[in-house]
Amino acid sequence: MKSILLTSTALVAFAGAAAADGHTSISHALSGKLGYNNGDVTSSNGFYWEGNLKTTATATLDNGLTAGAYFEVTVADDNAAAADDGGIALKSSDFVLSLTSETASLYFGDTGMAAQKHWASAGDMESDGFSTGSNAAVLRGDVSMGGVDASVSVVAGDAAGDTEQLSFGAAASFGAVSLAAAYQAEASAGYVNGNGDFNNAEIFGVSASGAFAGATVTLAYASNQTADTTSTGIKVSYPFGPVTATGYYVMEEGGANEDPNMGIKVAYASGPLSASIDVQDDQGTSKWVAEGSYDVGNGLTVLAGAMNESEADDAAYYIAGEYDLGGGASVLAAYASDESNDQG
Repeated sequence: MKSILLTSTALVAFAGAAAADGHTSISHALSGKLGYNNGDVTSSNGFYWEGNLKTTATATLDNGLTAGAYFEVTVADDNAAAADDGGIALKSSDFVLSLTSETASLYFGDTGMAAQKHWASAGDMESDGFSTGSNAAVLRGDVSMGGVDASVSVVAGDAAGDTEQLSFGAAASFGAVSLAAAYQAEASAGYVNGNGDFNNAEIFGVSASGAFAGATVTLAYASNQTADTTSTGIKVSYPFGPVTATGYYVMEEGGANEDPNMGIKVAYASGPLSASIDVQDDQGTSKWVAEGSYDVGNGLTVLAGAMNESEADDAAYYIAGEYDLGGGASVLAAYASDESNDQG
């Protein structure tokens, strides 16, 4: 695939006036994107656009609690939409209602599940697939006490109106060491959410991380009780000057592929230049990705990258330039090629 991509993005934020008593605030953020793509894949050709509106409201109650509401709506062009609708379709919508204090909080809506909120993995672990709760009505409570942060959640409504998948997560720090534990119960076999990121399996995991001799080390163990698989991993990150090297190794047991997962990433950042190379051998697939960017100045940034998977005959690559127009607006021009794509 060869393509030329032109994109302009604008962001405007409006802060609502506070109520007379100073207890209430409302803010809005509106963004829009307009682009044109000219490539070998017909379905990707032509103009495309997207609009996004985010609204946040908070109110301080007389008892010291803070009530909040967050709404986000995204609309975009959609070839499947009816012609008399102008091809306009609601792409996604999110909402979160909250009631918070200094030590405890309650959330309802498109908010993360408790296990996923606190879990810390050690690389690509195949048995730690905790549900994210994205695009689901999640009821979650958080509490902080004695140096421990803990959460519990449920999905608050399946097709029958019942709750699904109790989830628990906790994290605490003891000196230089941080500990995390996470658990989710098995959900009904037929339950799915809109984004497909809900895992019905019963999963638990524990992890520990700390800084030693300048390096950050994470050890983690996860078990998928439903699939009868386990993952045991170690991840080490070490910075030296402008370079940070991160590597991981995960032993897998019980699955169809018990080969270990491993990877190493080296990232460089200094002044206007940033670059990284990431090499992985995960779940039977080897791949590498090399990317970099350079801030030329006067609002112009140049970006480039290349990537390759074991199944591909040739590497895919891209080069792009982004120019900051100021006021939250920018324009992007890019060229990408993927000769290994059979689609052309």
